[in-house]
Amino acid sequence: MKIKIILFAVAILLPIIGFSQSNCEKFRNGTFKFTDPKSKKVCVITRNGNIQTEKMQDAEEVYDFDVVWLDDCTYTVTPTAATSARNKDATKIGTMTVKMVQVKDSTYVQKISIANNRRFKRSDTVFVMNE
Repeated sequence: MKIKIILFAVAILLPIIGFSQSNCEKFRNGTFKFTDPKSKKVCVITRNGNIQTEKMQDAEEVYDFDVVWLDDCTYTVTPTAATSARNKDATKIGTMTVKMVQVKDSTYVQKISIANNRRFKRSDTVFVMNE
């Protein structure tokens, strides 16, 4: 009887867990924006395939990153060689891991961590931009 209850619980929970993860797929490609907590400027992100481009409002500099998806809702961004050559600070930051949480229709909350700075933790609400 206990085994039947456990199997029933797994059968109910597994689709729910799987469904919540698949909601992130709609954010793999597109144009998004969030407000930087320090500068209060808007950052526009364009993600297409394995490349992510970021540009801050009223700034000339554009940053390109290589994107590697770890699962449906988690990916890493690493500065491209061209970005690292233009901006040495981008190289110092290194690889960032971004986890999408609290996914909704046109927004998600991202939690960011940096591999070589364990104390760095950041959370942003990201909005889909209609193109």
